[in-house]
Amino acid sequence: MLFLYGLLFISYFINLIINVDWLSYFIGVIAMVAWLVSIKGSSKLFSTISVIFVGIGVFVFFFEGRVVTELPLYMSSMIPLLAIFYVLPFINSIIIVGRYDQQVSKLLKVRIHHLGQLYGRTSLVTFLLGGFLNLATLPLVKAVIEKNVLQFSEKLRNKFIAQAMLRGYVLSIIVSPMELLVILTIEYTHIPYLHILPWLILFTLILLLFNWLFGHFSYKKNDFAGVDEQIPATSPKHLMKQKVFSLVIYLLLFMIVIVGVNKLLNNGFLQTIAIVIVPFSFMWAILIKRLKSYITYAIPLWKTRTIGLKSNLVLFLGVGFFTSNLGDSSFIDYLQEPFTKLSHYPLFLFLFIQFLFLGLALTGFHPLVTLSILTAILEPILQVVNPLSLSLVLISSALSTTIAGPFNVSVSITGDLLHVNSYKVSLWNMGFAFLFSGVGTVMALCLL
Repeated sequence: MLFLYGLLFISYFINLIINVDWLSYFIGVIAMVAWLVSIKGSSKLFSTISVIFVGIGVFVFFFEGRVVTELPLYMSSMIPLLAIFYVLPFINSIIIVGRYDQQVSKLLKVRIHHLGQLYGRTSLVTFLLGGFLNLATLPLVKAVIEKNVLQFSEKLRNKFIAQAMLRGYVLSIIVSPMELLVILTIEYTHIPYLHILPWLILFTLILLLFNWLFGHFSYKKNDFAGVDEQIPATSPKHLMKQKVFSLVIYLLLFMIVIVGVNKLLNNGFLQTIAIVIVPFSFMWAILIKRLKSYITYAIPLWKTRTIGLKSNLVLFLGVGFFTSNLGDSSFIDYLQEPFTKLSHYPLFLFLFIQFLFLGLALTGFHPLVTLSILTAILEPILQVVNPLSLSLVLISSALSTTIAGPFNVSVSITGDLLHVNSYKVSLWNMGFAFLFSGVGTVMALCLL
């Protein structure tokens, strides 16, 4: 499996450089083989959804009168997305090897008087780590918070952790150049990252303020017993500040490198990120003088994560096959018609998209699947509606499911960590999810 996936993605990276037709076709063939081989060991939910999408895609394929030899050409549309999954462990590893996670997590232990303060601190720590560690942030932060809230009731503890942790997490991935929902939207709407970044930063700042105010006033009545906690003597305060500052600097540098390489190669934002992650991570390890320990940690993690790609590969190759066929068929006109009519009433269009993401998430649809289908349908609307406005709506609506979609991985992990039903976690965050997507809709309307 490691060899097959390696062949698929290395061929893809090579083709980004040489761009030849026969290699593109070969990649499609390998993708078909990888999909068939991976079905057996993948998640039952993902494999079922994928088989349904592939079945519909095959129907559309033959309905349009295409020949069997063209099948591989429709299998590779989601490989750029999967390539991000393939290289992501390399940048995840540098956070662990550089011990940024340990120092940042110590922010939770500095002069805390009540739960309102801990809420803000928890959101901040999750915010700082989430952009790099992604889902691995959640069990790490949960383990640290839990030690500080043992004196409170289980119900209060669980609700507090689910809200503070997930809301900090979703705010971290809005501006992260590694968040797939963000980069896919940018790729589909053809908006340069630097054009949308200031608006994403403003969006983040607004929601950070709302989140901090909510946490402060909702939990400030819950005081801590005993004296204030202090930073341990073995962990100097200046070291903690230095690590946090260093982490922010490297994140900004990463964004600058991505934008620069994207302009130089003009391969597309998604492809650029996939190319940049590995060399940037190794250079980071060299600069902090941890190359040996980085290689020792990163390579085994990368192998494990690559083998674990089965479910994602099955799902997204299947969805990609479906959307490629749909977008190249006569059926797309019927699906685009209601959206085209709604485009004359942007408020209703944006609200429809907002509720569509959350509604489908409640029934088990992954936001990446919803986004992939929507972008195939919304292509003509980009000529009518400001692409920047549409991008903000798609990003905010898609990411709202990260905290309120019971089948979303982040919500499922949180429910599992707290030993509560994922629907309960969704319920605790549903109000903030609507606020989250609502702010995106208001900003989008202001930019029309």
